[in-house]
Amino acid sequence: MLDIQPSPTLPRFAFGQYDEVIMGGISYRAIDSTEDGYIFARTDGTGVSESFPHAVLSQRVTLGGLEHRRDAFLPESAKRRLRAPAQELSTLAPKQQQKAKYHESLVRAFFEMEAEGKVKRTETSVKSALPEIMFKAGKYLSVPSEGDVIEAGGNKMIVPTKISASRLLKRVAAFSRDGMAALYGRGSGSSRPRRIGPDELALVSKTVRNYLVMEQPSIAQVVEDVRDAFIAENLRREELREKGEKAKSPLAMPSRETIRLEVKKLDPFITDIARFGLDEARKRNAPAGKGLELTRPLERVEMDEWKVDLMSLLATSGIWSILSDEEKASLGLEDGKKTRWYLTAAICTTTRCILAMKLSRSPSRRSAMQTIDMIVRDKGVWSDAVGALTPWNMSGTPELIVTDCGSAFIDFDTRIGATDLSIDIDHGPAGMPEFRARIERIFGTMSKNLIRRFTGYTFSNTVVKGDYDAEARAALTTEDLSEALVRWVVDVYHRRPHAGLDGETPRNCWNRLVAKYGVAPMPLVELRRKALGTRLKRTVSKKGIIVLGIRYHSEVLARWFMHASSKEVRVRFYSEDIGAIAVELNNQWIEVPSVFECYRGERAQTWIMAAREIRASVAAQKQVDEMVIFKAMTRIREINADAMARQGLLVDDYSQERIAKLEDQMLIGFDVDETPHEARMPPATDGLGLELQTASPRPAQTATPPETPGDTDVTWSFGEK
Repeated sequence: MLDIQPSPTLPRFAFGQYDEVIMGGISYRAIDSTEDGYIFARTDGTGVSESFPHAVLSQRVTLGGLEHRRDAFLPESAKRRLRAPAQELSTLAPKQQQKAKYHESLVRAFFEMEAEGKVKRTETSVKSALPEIMFKAGKYLSVPSEGDVIEAGGNKMIVPTKISASRLLKRVAAFSRDGMAALYGRGSGSSRPRRIGPDELALVSKTVRNYLVMEQPSIAQVVEDVRDAFIAENLRREELREKGEKAKSPLAMPSRETIRLEVKKLDPFITDIARFGLDEARKRNAPAGKGLELTRPLERVEMDEWKVDLMSLLATSGIWSILSDEEKASLGLEDGKKTRWYLTAAICTTTRCILAMKLSRSPSRRSAMQTIDMIVRDKGVWSDAVGALTPWNMSGTPELIVTDCGSAFIDFDTRIGATDLSIDIDHGPAGMPEFRARIERIFGTMSKNLIRRFTGYTFSNTVVKGDYDAEARAALTTEDLSEALVRWVVDVYHRRPHAGLDGETPRNCWNRLVAKYGVAPMPLVELRRKALGTRLKRTVSKKGIIVLGIRYHSEVLARWFMHASSKEVRVRFYSEDIGAIAVELNNQWIEVPSVFECYRGERAQTWIMAAREIRASVAAQKQVDEMVIFKAMTRIREINADAMARQGLLVDDYSQERIAKLEDQMLIGFDVDETPHEARMPPATDGLGLELQTASPRPAQTATPPETPGDTDVTWSFGEK
């Protein structure tokens, strides 16, 4: 089933006064909290208040019955929602994604050059730097996203060509204000027109920059400068008309409030630099005291990649012994080969607790997105699988994730997926790891205190290495490495006094601050499916939608099928829960469940392994009923539960390409068999081997709706596409 095995320690969630909490379809707002729980008031104006203990809230979050919308009632958030798309960014149309990605690449390139001091936020400066901005934008634009159309001879540098300095500055300003959502716009409808024309606005924007000087003029002085500039411009136009020359009409004088608002739009940090100097600006804007001043768990999360200093054997036992060659290849595994792995990890900067770890043969979009998925989820299943003595209960939705500029992190799909989960994601300056000092330090600690204990350790350079042959001495298997990482994190690192926490352990720090401030609960599985799921296209038939041989159908989908002219739809497939898929119908995303409940909460890997075992067990039969499927998946979970949990530390490949390949090799269709249960042969005692009927086929029968779900069974046919 879905990996929601709670840790013994119940978390305490944090709900702000402007947050919206939806439970059972009812919208609430937190009005008070106690040691025992929260008091919520309904937002429908009835004045009804209800109390919820922490244990009940924890249970609802775990079961997906609580939706948390951070700052939903904040005035700024309400204004931002008017400007932003009404749905999750990752679910918008591919053309909108491409357009937003194009604009984001230019905005990111501008910020990069602005940080280097090569460009300023003026049209003159941007025009001179435009060629270099477009070239740098190619670094972001050329990283392929899942929805990109790759032309023949791919891996080419894509450089933007169509952009003006003024339009770029508008995009930069909008991005600074509203983030990724500003690159999409509302899609339909027009924005409210400005009360002053373009000529007035241009002159105001030019003149208010008089505020950015070391003499530190007041806003009142800038208002006088703007009015003087308008008077001078109108006199110039009047003189042209008196000479008989063609001149524009007089400019309308802007109000004092309009000028003040234009001054307030100036970038605060740039303004401080211009008025007080760089050193003073840093003092005014940089964190004070001991580096970052953080108070809450998950306030800031650092995420990075590390090439593990260890040669390891690729396991040939445990769960790997029942994986096919194709499945091993998808995980980067080859029997007997010795290799090094990349570890993508995330750490809570406030408490120094490690929130997620994913092993992969090379960093990618999948490793980044699956690490984010692991951050928000309870990790009790991983710690229990390796027999850890300490719970790994650090989970929740972070406020900010800070990464470097690696291709996996600047990937467009990764960014919009995080945005849809209400997570801000920021990239520190390239070549400056001190901006992610905590995660960099944990990799050093892990190498020194854990990895060096194993044979096969790779040294930092050949001088230190000497005659040590790391590959020849490699003895640790991939399963061993996964277990060692989890055990060291939860039983050693989290329980050891930390110098950066004044001697407190990370685990105690987490528990103390969670009890005081709480954490934002993990997003609903429906939202994670849309934000982090694999993007697919499928053609709907009267039987519904089939992905990996599993049929998905619902009444809503059936009604849509009857009236839709084009049957192709966009789909999101979430490998951590194959019990449902997200489908776009008429620009709206809906959940379409699997026809049979045996898939609800199951991981894709469990189903693939079960299907292969069923093929081998009943190779002589043409059909297998649902009970065989259920028992096979149950057996896989029971026998290989711990090994599969350790395998969960590896990055799964469920890209479009691999899903298509799996479907080609393992296409499973099905027909409805209405034979009553009492007419079937009883199941054998060995679990998998049901005694299937092998008599000649029955004549076709007329299908009638069953009275209960148990009155109808399904038979599964194995064959090639």
